[in-house]
Parts: sequence; structure tokens; C-alpha cells
Amino acid sequence: MEHKRPLAKVNGRIVDLTGQHFGRLIVLSYQGLNKYKAATWLCLCGCGVEKVINSQHLRLGLVRSCGCLKRELDKTHGMSIKPDGKVPPEYDAYMHAKYRCTNPKAQRYKNYGGRGIKFLFASFEQFFAELGPRPRGKTLDRTDNNGNYEPGNVRWATPKQQSNNRRRRAKK
Repeated sequence: MEHKRPLAKVNGRIVDLTGQHFGRLIVLSYQGLNKYKAATWLCLCGCGVEKVINSQHLRLGLVRSCGCLKRELDKTHGMSIKPDGKVPPEYDAYMHAKYRCTNPKAQRYKNYGGRGIKFLFASFEQFFAELGPRPRGKTLDRTDNNGNYEPGNVRWATPKQQSNNRRRRAKK
């Protein structure tokens, strides 16, 4: 295939992306440069939609579909973000528990992941099936405070239940 303009430059080399797959997208043809002088490509999504996408967005994995993937993920459980932009409390609890157990940069990681507590729910759906909707005035708690976030060891608890379920700190 012969192009009249440079395709995409990587370390000074011209790269032809035609035929390559990026997530759900397959690159069909070079479309030229956008107003920022970046190479753009006509891509066909697995859902059948054609879309022009910047080559850098493709190569860096910033774009993996025409937008259908995000719409599908949002529909999966429908609880990640409400139409008013607020995050439901169940999803918020799920994400925060996962974050403090898996991200060493989290402020409270040392009290969770740092002391060996693991987040073992495979998905939000599994988490929600275990706990159900959060009752007013309750927050996420582990029944065994030294155990993992896993089925059978989590509950929605009152502040009093949580204060009775703390680990004992060594006296100074």
C-alpha cells in the first residue's frame, strides 16, 4: 500500500498501522494528519462502527473501541455512576476497599494490603450479590478484622459494630 504522506512516526521511523488490531478496532486506512499534525486512521470497531482515531491514541491503548466498550461496561451492573454523576455507596465501598488493599500508594495501604489483607472479590457483581444494597447508616466492615475482603467475611455494619471490631493496638 502506498501513501502520499508519512504515516505515523515512532523514533523517527514511519509506521503503517493498516491491518493492525487495537482492542476491538482494526485499522482500515490512513486518513492524513489532524490539525495537530498527528497521523489519523480510519478504524472499524467490532460492533461495526467506523471511526477516525489518532495513531498515538491507538498505540498507547488510550482508545480500544468506538465507545461501545465503555457503554457495555457501564451497563454491566449499572451502578458505577448515576445519571446525576454521583457514585452509589455500594460501588464506592467496593472501589475504596479494593484500592486500599491493592495500591501501595494508598494512604491507608499499610493498615490493609500492607498487613496482608487481600481484596478477593472477582467483580463488583460478586461483591454486590454478597452484600446487597447498603442500608442507611451502615458502612463496609469485615467480620474477622484480620481476614480478607471476601465472601463470608464482609457485612454492612453500624458505627458501633465497627468500633467493637477493631484490632487491638500495642500500648506505647
